[in-house]
Amino acid sequence: MESFVEGIKGEDGLNPKVVVVEPINTDISAEYVHIKILDKIKNHMQHRTDLIEREQAQILKASEVKNFEASYTYRHSKFGRSSPLSPFNPCKTKEFAVLYRERIFFLSNKAEQTKFLLEPSKYTLDCEPVPTDIQQRPSASVIGLPASGKSTLASIISSKTGMVHLRPEEVIEFFITKESHFSERLRQRVQIQGSEVDDTTLIDML
Repeated sequence: MESFVEGIKGEDGLNPKVVVVEPINTDISAEYVHIKILDKIKNHMQHRTDLIEREQAQILKASEVKNFEASYTYRHSKFGRSSPLSPFNPCKTKEFAVLYRERIFFLSNKAEQTKFLLEPSKYTLDCEPVPTDIQQRPSASVIGLPASGKSTLASIISSKTGMVHLRPEEVIEFFITKESHFSERLRQRVQIQGSEVDDTTLIDML
């Protein structure tokens, strides 16, 4: 039996000819052995439609992600930093990344990563990358005294939720450098006259 198992495992256990499971104790009833065998091969039978697709997916360590992101071959999936299993409730992390068909998928936790590895095509084919039925986009304003940590807090919110971080001074600077009648009046007011931008103008720029 040992030589038979070694033979079907292939050379050094690589590229097995058939699925090899851990030994099962047969000093029990045949019904129990049958149940144990079904449990061992469940992933190969229950999710057999993804047998080939599973071979295309591999776990990426958090330390490896940056190398794959920097390459010209691999890119983020259409879900971006959001998990394909829970795009409506994103928990952005690179701790549970998976490489699948030259795309990097970021799962929210270990459980999601395990589910994705079992049926990668289920969560990627014909799936919308972002919600399309939401008309209102969430927004937040961080208000506080100078040097109270507004920018730091806003950066944390942006990194965790994917919201765009807008700073009034950067918005004003963006418009000042443009060539338009509006930008000319803005430069006249801010750079020459030294006046502050009124709230109505700032809202229009936003």
